[in-house]
Amino acid sequence: MSRSSPKARRNDVQHRLGDRLASVRVLLVCGSGGVGKTSIAAAIALDEAMRGRRVCVLTIDPARRLAQAMGLDKLEDRERPVTLPDGAEAGGSLHALMLDPKTAFDRLVTETSTTDAERERILGNRIYQQISGASTGIQEYMALERLYELDRGGKYDLIVVDTPPASHARELLESPKRMLRFLEGRSLRWFLRPSAKVGRIGLKALGGSNGPIMNVLQRITGAEMLRDTSEFLESLQGIYGVVSDRFKVVERMFADEATGFLAVTSPERESVNEAVNFWELLEARRFRFVGTIVNRVEPDAPDTLSSLEALEAIEGIDESLAARLGAAQVDHAALAGRDQVRLDELADATGDALTVSVPRLARMVNDLDGLRTLAPPLYS
Repeated sequence: MSRSSPKARRNDVQHRLGDRLASVRVLLVCGSGGVGKTSIAAAIALDEAMRGRRVCVLTIDPARRLAQAMGLDKLEDRERPVTLPDGAEAGGSLHALMLDPKTAFDRLVTETSTTDAERERILGNRIYQQISGASTGIQEYMALERLYELDRGGKYDLIVVDTPPASHARELLESPKRMLRFLEGRSLRWFLRPSAKVGRIGLKALGGSNGPIMNVLQRITGAEMLRDTSEFLESLQGIYGVVSDRFKVVERMFADEATGFLAVTSPERESVNEAVNFWELLEARRFRFVGTIVNRVEPDAPDTLSSLEALEAIEGIDESLAARLGAAQVDHAALAGRDQVRLDELADATGDALTVSVPRLARMVNDLDGLRTLAPPLYS
């Protein structure tokens, strides 16, 4: 059977995105920064809730405009209900929250601490406070920690995750493994007790964190930083076991047919190439790739451009303005043609995955009505 053209494949099934999302329980919306990923994730979450599903959208975008778009004064690291517009199907609901990596890390510490005193000692540790508040490497893993918590709760039919901006989202996929490598790194293992899963020799060999050798080293440094560091490293023993177990759960979640990955990109060459690379990465891992949303596509140009004579004949348009309008429509047609070529290339490169184009809008999305204007191109 001959393969259909990309354009035909994009137009052959009505509501194709809705059809594919019907069997998805976790949707990870991925893409680099500045392509409108957060708005697309929110629009999908809203539309699925309008269709009668219980939906939660988890975002990492601290911008107030998304909260305002959902009718909320702010988003925080707890689920907040969003009032759905009129016309929502029965049973539908929408909740939203914003990831706070440090709050998520604090919950992980609370879960792994054996006593209240141990929890307070870790949370008050200066090294822990610095690391847990850092965004590099922590944000991606904590997004998955929050996803794990939401999925385990069983309250939602669909969880939409607006993932941290990243090329190909490779950082997100690798974050559990990177966290494990951090916890079992050589510099950490040296300090940990031999009984720890990641330990060999460490504080026990030095007489413990209160031993005489540690006291001498502390006097040499002239600060309490060494004790803070050693106490923090000791605390990682319990966290390591949990992260190791969660790594297996997350890997199973990624591979589950109920988990889908959706790329958001722009029609720019670099962005299109990133989307193709992301598809190849997921294909290699046998993860479910729902498709690519190409945002801010130049609207189709008319088949026939207006001549200068026709423009000049319009009341109120002089020769100079007609020339500028003529040049603008030529530029628009060129951009629309370029974007169409990129769309075809992307659809052809990603096989049976969806390629959905969303036209460039005339205004910013800053309320629920704005989010709903994204639904027709997404779902038609």
